[in-house]
Amino acid sequence: MKRTNQERDAQLEEAKRLLDMGLKRADVAATLQRDYALSRATAYRDCESADIQRFAEDAGIDADSVPGISYEDRDALMRMTRQLLITAFKGGNVQDYARLVREYERLARMGGLKQLSQTA
Repeated sequence: MKRTNQERDAQLEEAKRLLDMGLKRADVAATLQRDYALSRATAYRDCESADIQRFAEDAGIDADSVPGISYEDRDALMRMTRQLLITAFKGGNVQDYARLVREYERLARMGGLKQLSQTA
């Protein structure tokens, strides 16, 4: 079923918002696929269109493609990632589930021995 222009515009605004936050294009596309039941190709086309629109609106935008994660953010990000893991598992989305497991493990390592030795 073809989406309406209003739906497409809303989805492009969502993509622009996520890209403005500094998220990678692949993560934004995966989010659009999951949230709006878009095909992979459509999600990537929407990301490309959103990125072009962002640049046209404000050429000074220079978001870091990989946002820096501070130790203070780790716990909140781990909680959010756990919720996304549950959603991906319930939805049977193996690709997102595997990616989220890797991200969760990376966040967990942030609180490892190196961090503990710095606070002691």
